Amino acid sequence: MSSLLPWLVALTGAVLAGWWWRRSTLDRHLLEQSRRELGEIQRSRKLRLAEEETKQQAVFNSMVEGLLILDEQGRVQFANPTLGQLFQLPRDVRGLTLLEALRLHELQDVARRAATEGRVTGFELHLPGEGGRVVQVNAASVHDPDKAHAGTILVFHDLTRIKQLESVRKEFVANVSHELRTPLSLIKGYVETLLDGAKDDPAVATRFLQTIEKHADRLSFLIEDLLTISQLESGAVALNLQPLDLRDQVEQVAGELAARAAERGVRVENEVPAGLMASADGD
Repeated sequence: MSSLLPWLVALTGAVLAGWWWRRSTLDRHLLEQSRRELGEIQRSRKLRLAEEETKQQAVFNSMVEGLLILDEQGRVQFANPTLGQLFQLPRDVRGLTLLEALRLHELQDVARRAATEGRVTGFELHLPGEGGRVVQVNAASVHDPDKAHAGTILVFHDLTRIKQLESVRKEFVANVSHELRTPLSLIKGYVETLLDGAKDDPAVATRFLQTIEKHADRLSFLIEDLLTISQLESGAVALNLQPLDLRDQVEQVAGELAARAAERGVRVENEVPAGLMASADGD
């Protein structure tokens, strides 16, 4: 029995060594497989993140509004092309502070307010330079999962065209109010004169009635102008194009202005060549 013991020990050692080798080989295989699977997962995740960033970039770049994203330190992280056009940025402003990028203290104040208050809406900013451009700025603070400030998003809407239309409308309303007052006061004056006895003189009554008719037509034209403005704003206007003699058109306008020109000592002359035609809407 004692002679078999060394053999049993050797056999047990060989079995254990074989088992350890197989286990070690299996472990290495499993470890390598796990590494490959982990690598695939990481590559897949990076690919998805890249696709999402590409889609997000495409959305931001297609926006008609200017977009500016600041990091937690107030430096520009992203600016879309619309913002560059709006502020005429000559270079890439990423990494710069808001003041360095746009050089407007008002925007820096808006960003600070958004960081402390959480949101700023409806701030109107008048850009320096010619053209009187106006933009509306909306800003919001971004927070991380721990609710700490992680950055600021600013969105810029170009209000220049809207402001210009508002100015034109106000000017038009003021002019129309004045233009309506004049024919109404004249019509009222002529009617009162007729009622006071001028109606008994046929020649005077006819002349007064013709003047009243003329100013009533003027009121109708002003009302038609208001309707045209409404149609223009709604996009429903349709021009009635036809051949027009421009000298005749100018002659009509000069005739309508003759009385007012005479009151101011102004002489209106029609110097449009005879026979000059245009395809236009006469009204």
